Amino acid sequence: MEIVLLRHGMPQIGKERRLTAAEFGKWVSAYNEAGIDAASRPPQNAIAEARKCAFVVCSSLPRSRESAKALGLEAIGACDALFREMDMPYASWHFPQLSPGVWAVIFRLMWVGGYSANAESFREARERARRCAERLALLAAEHGKVLFVGHGSLNWFVSRYLKSMGWAGPPKAPRRYWEFGVYRY
Repeated sequence: MEIVLLRHGMPQIGKERRLTAAEFGKWVSAYNEAGIDAASRPPQNAIAEARKCAFVVCSSLPRSRESAKALGLEAIGACDALFREMDMPYASWHFPQLSPGVWAVIFRLMWVGGYSANAESFREARERARRCAERLALLAAEHGKVLFVGHGSLNWFVSRYLKSMGWAGPPKAPRRYWEFGVYRY
């Protein structure tokens, strides 16, 4: 059995503007509604690996579904909010103004520390990642080779849970756009 964890293509959203924490919350919503940038094309090795899979799983977010289509995959076997990216907390502060990338680091660190305003808690997110790993394992048992067109943070946790369940895979989960890792049982 094999599970391919692949991170989606680059979303079509600006990251250069400085935002307040309150504006960052709106930016996160826009990021979650964004599809992939037309210039973000999957590499040939990702296309080849995706085409070997008997079953495709996407999250309910547009960047996941559009990435599957960019890989040339027509049939998506499962598209479920369970597989969405881990929620990003944010606050209603109107200062300071920072880049979305800096806010993301700040709020992710705060989230791990227990802050979860406007988002699922860290504990809830880890539990959801465990359920994702278990569901992917069940799908692999049924279909042989499964592709999950996933997200950076969620893929990291799913990778850890797969390994704890006895799956062998790369030392690091896929983090860059279009990067993938193959997990075998």
